[in-house]
Parts: sequence; C-alpha cells; structure tokens
Amino acid sequence: MAVDILDAVSGINPLIIIVIVFFSIIVLLSFYLKEKMQAISVLRKELNHLDKTIQDLDQQAKLIIKSDMELNLYQQEIEDKLNKLTLIKNLITSSVHILDTEKLFTQIDAKLINDLGFKKGLLLSFDNLEPKVNIGFKPNEINIIKNILKYKKEVLTQTQLLSQKSETYRRLSCDLQIKDLLISPIKASERIYSIFMVSNPTLSAEIQKSDEEIFLIICMYLNQCLDNIKLFEDLYHSKDDLERRIKERTNELVKSLRAIETISKAKSDFISSVSHELRTPLTSVKGFSSLLVDDKFGKLSEEAKKRLLRIDENVNKLMDIVNTLLDISRIESGKTEVKIAPCEIAKLIEDVADFLTPQIKAKELVLNFNAPKGLNLYMDKNLIERVLINLINNAIKFTPKGGKITIKCEQNGNEAIISVSDTGYGIKKDDLEKLFQEFYRVNNPDTLKEKGSGLGLSLVKRIVNTHNEKIWVESEFGKGTTFFFTLKVVKNG
Repeated sequence: MAVDILDAVSGINPLIIIVIVFFSIIVLLSFYLKEKMQAISVLRKELNHLDKTIQDLDQQAKLIIKSDMELNLYQQEIEDKLNKLTLIKNLITSSVHILDTEKLFTQIDAKLINDLGFKKGLLLSFDNLEPKVNIGFKPNEINIIKNILKYKKEVLTQTQLLSQKSETYRRLSCDLQIKDLLISPIKASERIYSIFMVSNPTLSAEIQKSDEEIFLIICMYLNQCLDNIKLFEDLYHSKDDLERRIKERTNELVKSLRAIETISKAKSDFISSVSHELRTPLTSVKGFSSLLVDDKFGKLSEEAKKRLLRIDENVNKLMDIVNTLLDISRIESGKTEVKIAPCEIAKLIEDVADFLTPQIKAKELVLNFNAPKGLNLYMDKNLIERVLINLINNAIKFTPKGGKITIKCEQNGNEAIISVSDTGYGIKKDDLEKLFQEFYRVNNPDTLKEKGSGLGLSLVKRIVNTHNEKIWVESEFGKGTTFFFTLKVVKNG
C-alpha cells in the first residue's frame, strides 16, 4: 500500500508539490499569526488597563502626599496654637494676683517674647519713652524708636494696634530695617501706661496673622490687669478715706453724744430741781384750797366754792405733771430702783380695770380684757401698773362716748405681748414716730380738746425700756389705736 502511495506521489509534478507545501505553510502561518494577533490585542488591553491603574495610583499617591503635607501643616498650626494658649495660661497664672504695675511689667521677659515667636521685645514708658523692658534691641535702635515716637505718641492713643499703613509704622520699619513689627499701647481706662513692641530682626521674617492675634490677646490681658490694679488702688484709697471719715465722724458723734449726755443730765437735774421746788408750794396751795372748800376759815359763797374747786382740780393736774416729771427724771438718772419679780398679769390687768371703772362708766365706754389665768411675767409690778393705767387713761381720753377699749395678753414663745386697743380718733402716720417724745401732742382738733401734758407716753416708754422690753403703736386714722409692749414669761419649774 505504501509502495502504491509512493508510486502515485512520484507520478505527480514536483512543482505542484512545492506549491501545495508552500500553500500549507502559508495557511499554518496565517493561523499562527491570527492567534498571535489575538494574544497581542489581549496584552495591549491589559497594558492599557495597567497604565491606567498606574496613573490612578500615581494620582492617589500625590493626593496622599498632599494630604499628609496639609495634615502636618495643620498639626503644626494646632501645636503652635496650643503652645500659645499654654503661654497665655502661664502668663495669667503668674500675674492674676499681681496688684502692682511695675511688678506686672516684669512678666514681659525674654522667655515670653521667644515663646510668642519673636526675637526682640521692648516696653517703653508712655510718659518719658524710657525702656521698662528691653529684649534684643540695641541702644541706637532704641534711640531711633524714641525719636520717631516722641512726636507721634498721640497716634497710639486712638488705636489698639499700630496700623502698617501709618507713616509712623513705615518710618520705624524702614529705619530699623525690619519688615514686620507689632506695636500696641498698654493702658487702663483712658490712661496709657506704656508702649509694647515686638519684632524679628531681619527683613525676610514675616509676622503671621496668628502671631498678631496672640500679641493682641497678651496686650488686652495686660490692659485688663492694669484695670484691676487701678480698681484695687481706688478701692484701697477709698477704704482709707472712708476709714478716716468714719473716724472723724465717730469722734464728732462721741463729742455730740457727750454734749447730749451733759445737756440731758442738766435737763434732768433742772426738771428734778424745779419739780421739787414746785411740789412744796403746790402742796401748800392744795392744802389751803381744801381747807377753804371745807369752810375751815369761814362760810364761803357757792360761786367762791366753784372757783376753789376749779383751783383744786388744776392743782391736782399740776401735781400729776410734777410727779410724772420727777418719775421721768429719776428713771433717766438711774435713781429709780426697778424690782423685777414674777407677777400674774391677769390679776394686775383686773385690778387696774377695776381702779379705772368710774372713768370708763362716766364716758359710757365698754371695757373688755382677756389674759390667760396663772400666766406669770417678769416685771416691776408698780411700774407696769403705771404703764397700764397711763395707756388705758389715754384710751379713755381719746375714745368718744359709746366706744370700746380692749386689753389683751397673748403668749408668744418666751415672751408675752400686752396690748391696749381703742376705737377712738386714731393717729396719723406722720405723728406715730413722735408719739413717745416728751410734751408731744397730736395736732388733731378732736384730740386737742382733751387736756394733757404730753408726758404720759414718754414715761411709759421709759418704764418699758428699764425692763429691756419693746413698745410700739399701730393706728389707723379715724378707726382707733393699739399700743403693744412685751414682757418675759416666767418658765414653769
């Protein structure tokens, strides 16, 4: 079979064989080239994708680097601000209790200037431009500053920070060969104490906005410290002045008090002397008028007896005034012996009411009294009896016919409040404060017709005062008056 094939092939034209082989090779190469072209296309696509990926990665890397740089700058800015805030805190901590201007300015030192981010600092007295603090400025530079500011100080009175656009700033910057500097007045209220200046020594250095803000904060804090110092000094001087004036006033009051005591003693002595002097002739007049009324010296006409009875009544009134004046005088001079002892208040009120019953009935008044039985109070019985008699007599005088008088005693803890009320004419508010003054009488047409010396209430107040107790009055004009006074309760057991 193989022989047959070889014979057949050998019978074909060799050229044909070559063509067939060549064609076969071309076909095979075409298939191979197609496959390679497909592989190259796939590789090209992958290469484009890889190139895009590399570009994206490069862009992301750039963004990461940029973000990292911004983050570093932001972090540096935060750290710088934190450092500045720490600086302000330390300055406040070290100076918050300083109450002396010169000591306050010692807080501006080289460390503060450096921590602020500057190389130079200068604090000049506003009045004479002499340096208070100097960090880094040379003598010739200070002279330049003084010469420029000498005639331009008023510029600083109207600003918080010297403007870079001002002529003064440009001259300082140019003559000192400094690109940026900060100048601010340090003042309290309207008065400027000093000029504060900071700078960096070269033309290339620039002061940042944040540095300017921190500098202004420091200056404002120093201004506030100066305000506090000035306020303290004003208060201190005011205190000294107030103490001096109080001392002077106290001395004047002591002198006035001594003068009053002298006058009061002279008045008491005079009243006592005059009262004693009046008592003898009044007693004599009283005695003779009584004898004449009783016809001891012969029969008198009815008209003469009426006149003598009027004389007798007026002598009794004069005797009562003299006795009251003597009582007041003795109490004021301390000659009255006050015997404090327990006494049943209900029994005392009942006895006084019984004693005054004729006057009450004569004026057709209703008398009510209410006091707890068995309640004992500390008092001088005779003096408190006098108080009750005077207060009830007062109520009888100034209460119209058909009115009512009420006497009460109410316990309030360790004290009792005794009150005498009436439904009389009442007292105006302006008269209440003067009611206990000697010889004072209320200026009221209804009450002026009632006779009186104006001494009864004054005596009542003095008696209550000798017991170290309180007395007061409440009244409504036209509706009545109530007098109150207190006494200590005797504790059981």
